[in-house]
Amino acid sequence: MPDKIKVMILQTRHIESISYLTAELVNAFPPEHYQVTLVYLETGEPTATDALAHQCVFLGLDKTDYKGLRLKAMKKVRPFLEANTFDVVIANMYKPVHLLMQLRRSVSARLCIGIIHAFGEFDRFGRRWMMRLSLDERWHMVGVSEPVRRYLINARCGLYEHNTSAINNAVDVGAIESQAMDANTARAALQLPATGLIFGTVGRCVKGKRHLEMLKAFHQFCGAREDVFLVIIGDGELRPALDEYIARHHLHGKVFLTGYVPQAMRYIRALDVFVFPSASEGFGIALLEAMALGLPALVNNVEPLSSIVAGCGVTVDTTDEVAMRSAMETFYQWSPAERRAKGVLHHQRVLEHYDIGHFRSAYRALVEQKLSGIE
Repeated sequence: MPDKIKVMILQTRHIESISYLTAELVNAFPPEHYQVTLVYLETGEPTATDALAHQCVFLGLDKTDYKGLRLKAMKKVRPFLEANTFDVVIANMYKPVHLLMQLRRSVSARLCIGIIHAFGEFDRFGRRWMMRLSLDERWHMVGVSEPVRRYLINARCGLYEHNTSAINNAVDVGAIESQAMDANTARAALQLPATGLIFGTVGRCVKGKRHLEMLKAFHQFCGAREDVFLVIIGDGELRPALDEYIARHHLHGKVFLTGYVPQAMRYIRALDVFVFPSASEGFGIALLEAMALGLPALVNNVEPLSSIVAGCGVTVDTTDEVAMRSAMETFYQWSPAERRAKGVLHHQRVLEHYDIGHFRSAYRALVEQKLSGIE
């Protein structure tokens, strides 16, 4: 029996928004043919999903250790790489990619894959210069959407058609459906009104998410209507500005800020319309989760968001408060049956294009294709 292919997956720490995708990367490689080691740079405790890997290692770094020149991180990671032999290394997010490139002489793997989740990672000249300097024939970069892949190529950092791919992020539709609360339970848990039309979003309260623009548009839309509400699930530096706007315009009881809610996906059925106003997203997992649960969506008219909801969602320039208000008015005028029909289309689109099975098979095929070309 041939030896199993040894795979290392490296990321900084447990991050709720991408940790389940890490688990699905492990699931992409069946244990009868692969041996997967999951490595976190920071300290932590193994989760149930970490147990899917053959081995889970925490290297005990502080997040400050892999900033800047990353000298402390290199000192810690180099002995680990030299003591272990892997056929494939997968670096999840930019900092692990950069660290492995700095330690390239200690990396024995025949194939190195970097996964880039966001636009802007190579806007800095220093990062582009480092990438051009460090890339060798072993490296292949994956953008989590085709627009991210195009960004990588257009950044002129040594990445081209032949050493990049686009593999869409995805969701486990069945798992999401089984874990999500029903609408009444979710509304009660979040202390939201039991009746009425609720618009809402999930995400960090930071400027790029455009929550304040959404709030202003909702303020214009709601007027004297007593049966419409807005909820923002998340927290962050923009929270004080949101609180101040709500207080100044007497929107208490109309707008609800829940703060950070773990596993927010479980509560999404509390909403009638999912709003995703972000200025820029590498992909948008929260949007996929809402679509998987059959919610109609109102999203910013940028890629890849507009492509994700193509043919079934409502897209608008979220900097245009008048257009946002008009879109909310459209959802309000629709009957519940019409909104449900839109949600069904979203659900079907996720099943056809963004289910986790596609994600697993795409990564496995990439590894097998690249390794076969090396041998």
